[in-house]
Amino acid sequence: MNRASDQACRVVLVRHAAAEGQGRFLGQRDVPLSTAGRKQLPVLVRKLRPYAVDAIYCSDLTRARATAMALARRRAVSVALRPRLREMGFGRWEGLSWDDVAEQFPRLARQWLAGRSRPRVPGGESFAPFRARVTRELKRIVAANHGRSVVVVAHAGAIRVAIGAALGLDDRHLFRIAQSPCGLNVIDYFKSGVIVRCINA
Repeated sequence: MNRASDQACRVVLVRHAAAEGQGRFLGQRDVPLSTAGRKQLPVLVRKLRPYAVDAIYCSDLTRARATAMALARRRAVSVALRPRLREMGFGRWEGLSWDDVAEQFPRLARQWLAGRSRPRVPGGESFAPFRARVTRELKRIVAANHGRSVVVVAHAGAIRVAIGAALGLDDRHLFRIAQSPCGLNVIDYFKSGVIVRCINA
């Protein structure tokens, strides 16, 4: 099986399968997988076959839990819920398409696209606390799993934060990283450093 060395923790980051409302800002809305998303699960199971799985962690939102449970059933591994892996809260943007956002919040939309900063959406979560909670949770998972290979099922934003931290990217570049539904990313965390093995496979 594809496994990191004994000194590393291999984290296979998986974006959840397609959810109801995919293509809109879902944020922390607790929506189920769509019909298309449920059909993606067997493909994801096959895609993960080359990887050892010693533990599975996931966001507590339904779309992540359903994806993680489909993987766990094939591996006889329990799923540990981690609420800090939730997507960023988008407040009043949740449920809107980008066109809706651009029409209703033109100034914020321009700031968001410019990328110099990530303005806080009304009623939503600021980017820095979001990044901090995801980073802390991933550090806890890695610290508990040296020499093991784990799957973390989360959301596009949370996965971008993990990849950005591993690559030393500035925050303004994170949203250049594609994360498709069921996208697979592999990061090896060594005590001496980090190696990103693949992104959005």
